[in-house]
Amino acid sequence: MADNVKEFDSDYLKEKREKRRKKQKQIQYSIFGVLLFIIILILIYMFTPLSKVNSVKITGNDNVSKNTINKAINVNSNARMYTYSTTKAKNKLEDNKLIKNADVKKQFPNKLSVKVTEKQIVGLVKKKDNYVPILEDGSELDDYDNDGNATDDGPILEGFEKDKKEKIIQQLAKMPANVRSMIAEIKYAPQENSQSQIKLFTTDEIQILGNLNTIGNKMKYYPQMSQSLDRDESGNLKKSGYIDLSVGASFIPYSGGSDTQSTSEQNVQKKTSEESEAKDELQSALNRIADKSKENN
Repeated sequence: MADNVKEFDSDYLKEKREKRRKKQKQIQYSIFGVLLFIIILILIYMFTPLSKVNSVKITGNDNVSKNTINKAINVNSNARMYTYSTTKAKNKLEDNKLIKNADVKKQFPNKLSVKVTEKQIVGLVKKKDNYVPILEDGSELDDYDNDGNATDDGPILEGFEKDKKEKIIQQLAKMPANVRSMIAEIKYAPQENSQSQIKLFTTDEIQILGNLNTIGNKMKYYPQMSQSLDRDESGNLKKSGYIDLSVGASFIPYSGGSDTQSTSEQNVQKKTSEESEAKDELQSALNRIADKSKENN
């Protein structure tokens, strides 16, 4: 009886081991099959047009054209996703003086995403017969070829040298692009008692007197200031004058009340008896702007 039990246990263990071996083989075959399938898919992807870069999405560019960016990243007809270097493309893009930083990413199966952040063009200076763009870092683009959309050219700068030039560039960089686009020209116009005085001439034909050290923050509100001034049906100022932002903010009528002075050649005249009333008028408008800004914050 004991021998029969031992024989039964032996057969049972053999059968159990055999089932385990079969199960292990099935698992091994399954793993091998999956790996083989993955390898086949990889080979198909690598050696067929599926892995060729077939589209590039470019965003963030205004002053650098898509054509310039495409040349820099150099995606040719044989470029493969698995061999293409996004690091090299990024470095090549950032060699462009107008590009602050670039982000190049691969999007499976065969797309590239290129996002650039440009340096702001804050102004222009005249050199010989050309106007040369100045960037927010102070560098000048002598060989600039405007083949982009050029949405942020900035005003023409006149009379600024060395440290004064550095300061006006810093101030312009603080301004929103839409405000810079409203300024046609800025002149350095020092007075005996004010070495930081500047004159701004806007595209809506208003002259502004400002301080080189504070103009950046004050000009942020220029669109609201301009809208607050009384105009006739043609859009001309009812009372000819200029905005004084050198200390505070006020609208100063010209003593002669002339509307015929050239925008870029108007000279700031002495304040008249109307000054106090005009100051109150614009200051009231600026106070309303400030109150609305506080409410929104």
